[in-house]
Amino acid sequence: MLRMLAVCLFLAPMPLWAEMKVAIRSDFPGGNVLIKKNEGNEVHLAPDLRGGPAWFYWNFEAEVSEAGTVRFKFPSPTVGVRGPAISHDEGKSWKWLGAEHVQYAPPVGDDKKVPRFDVFAFAFTAAKQKVRFAVAIPYLHRDLETFLTRHKANPHLTRSVLTQSRLGQRPVDLVQIGKPGPGVESFLITARHHACESMASYVLEGMMQEALSDSPLGIEFRKKYVAYIVPIVDRDGVEAGDQGKNRLPKDYNRDYGADSIYPEIKAIQELGVLKKVHYSLDIHCPYLKGDIHEAFYWVGLGLPHIKDNLREWNAWIKEEKPGVVMTPLDLLSDPKKAKGGDPRINSHHFALRPGCVFAATLEVPYTQPNLALDADMARAYGVGMLRAWTRTKFLLPDQKREPWEEASFLVGLRSQARTITEKEALDMDSNAFGSGLRVLDVETGYLLALAVQRNKRIPEAEYLTIRADRPLATAQQKANLKLLHTQLVASWGSTDAEIDTSLTKALSIPYASHEHQAKALEAVVLFYERKKEYEKSLGHARKQLAFVATYEKGKMLNRIAGFHDQLKMPDDAVKARQEAVAFLRERAGKLKERSAFGAAMSVDLFDALVGIPTATLEEKKAAAQAALDHEIVAAAIKDRIRKKLAEIEKK
Repeated sequence: MLRMLAVCLFLAPMPLWAEMKVAIRSDFPGGNVLIKKNEGNEVHLAPDLRGGPAWFYWNFEAEVSEAGTVRFKFPSPTVGVRGPAISHDEGKSWKWLGAEHVQYAPPVGDDKKVPRFDVFAFAFTAAKQKVRFAVAIPYLHRDLETFLTRHKANPHLTRSVLTQSRLGQRPVDLVQIGKPGPGVESFLITARHHACESMASYVLEGMMQEALSDSPLGIEFRKKYVAYIVPIVDRDGVEAGDQGKNRLPKDYNRDYGADSIYPEIKAIQELGVLKKVHYSLDIHCPYLKGDIHEAFYWVGLGLPHIKDNLREWNAWIKEEKPGVVMTPLDLLSDPKKAKGGDPRINSHHFALRPGCVFAATLEVPYTQPNLALDADMARAYGVGMLRAWTRTKFLLPDQKREPWEEASFLVGLRSQARTITEKEALDMDSNAFGSGLRVLDVETGYLLALAVQRNKRIPEAEYLTIRADRPLATAQQKANLKLLHTQLVASWGSTDAEIDTSLTKALSIPYASHEHQAKALEAVVLFYERKKEYEKSLGHARKQLAFVATYEKGKMLNRIAGFHDQLKMPDDAVKARQEAVAFLRERAGKLKERSAFGAAMSVDLFDALVGIPTATLEEKKAAAQAALDHEIVAAAIKDRIRKKLAEIEKK
């Protein structure tokens, strides 16, 4: 009897006195939040502006008394496009919660005085569970300390104190990578003029990592440059959890000049003079979300030689960056419209100094809606930027760039990929192009492999892709060579093991573009399809679906359905086609009338409906008519649709 009573008490609903309570704290480095209302499973919060103008930075910890879901409500816009960043280990590691957990405020209506809120929900799984939430992935001084400690034995690293911070009298770090010497230029890099712009620090960390490395380009960088780096300009603000943008009485990035009030800025200016800095990079983050703020982009004073040097560096960044992330947009301001520039701003200040070769600001998005830009990916971006910097030939204002020195020459070579002959490829001697890093040798090797492939000598072409893959190849070249190798291996009598090995190498490219991954998988899908091993084709096609372009998704689902048909799995085939129909109906109507993508998707919709037994004749006729009415659908495809529709109508 007592045992039954105990079970009943355990299963009974919790009494009111056990209602969930949420403890909120922000008394840790980088912490920031105001508690407006705390009602257990719903907590109203806001950024603590600390006397500054409106902004969006917040970072807090929540501890619950009981397991359950809590809704956190903020005034909009203060939650980013991937939702909040979350940490389960007191801020040591972070990931994005995801936009699917957020209810964003609707667009601003006519009455702008109506309160608007962003709300995210989080399911706590146990009593006393502690989770940290932040508007973006934080980067604190302890993260910098961890990085520098990891590299303290590196002979190329020198750590010193730039100055003491204005308020907290904390030491502001100065990191030196490399050594001064004859022909070695001084390169100044700064970040965190605005305390909350944390993603900038991860990009900078990647740059430092590569500059310290013994990779071919790390070694080459130190032959050319000595880097002076101020990783956290506003150390007080970062530690206190301030937002920092438009700080009163003066923004740190509006304090350059003779009347500086911040010792950190005075010290940076003095460093620039002492070290004869002619190369300068300042890294920031923009607004939280929307439009340009979800992109990488450059700002600064667009003096003609700086524009030219940026164009060259950007071209190399495109070669070296993670494939899934964009090349920064050039939004440097016109000096005429900027009235000669604003010397109070870091990048303008250094651009206007005598002898400046390059000075600009890179804006790094906090994250991106279609890509979960995180700490590791930002570091990889920084690695690519440093490699690209090392490859770039920066010119003085009175110098002219020779055509063969430009990264665009490499792109021009690549444009010949479909037409170059074996003789033309063999005749190319990259030494004539003056390439100190010999990337043009790699490109001509790639072109030769393509030419040999077209002449049906597949084993020889396969060998050439391996030979061309040299240590100094760019990230894009390595990706191209590994993709071509997979396509070659899959095009002739290779074994399954050879296919798997080549595909693994192709997909192991760090942060490879979706196009690269889709093409590598496509080669393997075709390989197994030719062998009529449809189960293996199906498995790789399912993986490929995650990487195909939006306009190809319907076609890919139809193809997956076809493999299900071959495997005598009609129910799964129908499900794939139904998924294609749902996707295509939702997307196709949003495209312009003369869109080539719309044309392809209209055909895919008809093909999907044809394979669904429960689809009505009216649905199939409507889809057929939409494709037949589309101006861009090819005549041969329209004939196929008419014939198929006639067959359906006869049944």
